Amino acid sequence: MGSSRVVPLSDDILLMIFKLAREEDQVAFNDYLQKENAFISRHWDDWGKEYDCGYERWQFELADLLSSGNIDDSPPQSTLLKAMGVCKHWYSLLYQTPSMWTVLEISFREGAAALEHARTFLQRSGSCLVQITLLWDDPTWIVPVHKDEIASGGGLPPPSREEIMAGVYLGFVIQELYAHVHRWCKFTLRTTSITHTYQALSLMSRPSIHPANRLEKLHLQFIHNPRHAAHHINEPSLFPGSAPPIRDLLLFGTSWAWISSSMLSSNLVDLRIHYDGLMNEDGGNSRTGPEAKMLWQFLGALVNLRTLVLEVDFESCDVDTIELPRLHSLTIKSGTMTSWAVEFLGQAQMPDLRILTLCVTSEDSDSVEGILDGVLIDLTDSEDSENPLELDELHLFNFVDADAELLHRLYTQMPTLKTLTLGPGSNVNNLALAMGLLPTPNGLGFPLPGLQTLVVFDIPKHLVRRIVLERQSLAGPLEELHYRYRENREDEGVPDDWQHQVEKYYRIGHLKSARYTDVVARRWPYSV
Repeated sequence: MGSSRVVPLSDDILLMIFKLAREEDQVAFNDYLQKENAFISRHWDDWGKEYDCGYERWQFELADLLSSGNIDDSPPQSTLLKAMGVCKHWYSLLYQTPSMWTVLEISFREGAAALEHARTFLQRSGSCLVQITLLWDDPTWIVPVHKDEIASGGGLPPPSREEIMAGVYLGFVIQELYAHVHRWCKFTLRTTSITHTYQALSLMSRPSIHPANRLEKLHLQFIHNPRHAAHHINEPSLFPGSAPPIRDLLLFGTSWAWISSSMLSSNLVDLRIHYDGLMNEDGGNSRTGPEAKMLWQFLGALVNLRTLVLEVDFESCDVDTIELPRLHSLTIKSGTMTSWAVEFLGQAQMPDLRILTLCVTSEDSDSVEGILDGVLIDLTDSEDSENPLELDELHLFNFVDADAELLHRLYTQMPTLKTLTLGPGSNVNNLALAMGLLPTPNGLGFPLPGLQTLVVFDIPKHLVRRIVLERQSLAGPLEELHYRYRENREDEGVPDDWQHQVEKYYRIGHLKSARYTDVVARRWPYSV
């Protein structure tokens, strides 16, 4: 009888397996984050809303949500750390391969072990660049009411022992990581406690013997709170003495005043800012003036910016011309568009802009006056403008009824537009925007003659049929139609002869998320 022999895997094959295991770890970590979001029925970048019920009621409702699932589960443990305990050879192989230890993800749920976790990865990654994600985002630390209401209500109870200790551990971890700031290439910090946020920002504002000269991605996410991390007079900026080559910058609930002008340079390609300048106004700044003015000054230096997302509320936009010569995609989400966005759009020079997304967060019709019926008409007018705006995509969310005549003029001035989205959330308002797609009886000007893809929510079925059939006779069939409608009596008996008159027809199913980011990316199921 022949003997069998175990042939060990080569080191190259083992390292390939470990690399795949590390990638699976990241997938498991993302699944863990989605599970936590589901418990509190929020995505991390949902806007922090004030609750009419008050802070005590919020705590009570949160307790109900948390009791419905085990949100205390710890994040999945690193497979690499487990593998090192299998045998001496695996331990030696992983220990001697620094590139396997370059992705570090730490959660507050690790408690005191978080510091050792950070030290292990920093030591074993050698001199390699590292990607760091810190999640200090316990939902019980959220305060979804404005600070003025807190003061009038007698203040909040002191932070829990768990929140205090989590802040201590966060401080230890950031101090350990900051000693290696010259190796940071990507850094993400997500917090729900205003105290933790200020602690972290302050620690990263200390002088360092090592400049942060390799940092290309910086995401600071203070989430689910209407109170944001403002920057006060005489406070230092992040990474003093450094000019990190940041290409991807996200400031969510964190003022851009924390960022020095040297960080907002020609390297920056993607910028997203979420900040309520009305509720978090803190006056002047010792360096360059009020926060709003600083933002406009900073934007003027971003000559290579390709993507800009401004989720902000301001009282005004006192700005001269802003040149953004390479900007390709612009998103504005605001409840005060009339106050600042009209002026911003009018003053910004964006010759390469091809994608525009506008999302209204207020039900006040005055909040969008001058957008569709004003500045966009001026920008797209080829007769009065030297460089008219030539969009490929326009995505509109929650817009009030527009003037039919002005809307028709706007649509006829956009011959290059290929994709139009009329997003969910405003049934009656989308009706007017959709009516503007119909050819006029007198034949004067055809609306959006180059339209190829239409994404539309919550308008009557009979109107969609008219749009498809009447436009087809003059401009040919649509290439794609994505449509969600609700069955009602008004649409009973409407024939389905129009559905086959588009090259690709999709009926949108139940939306898990109506957030503009998910709708524009078409993250939804389809109904048969």
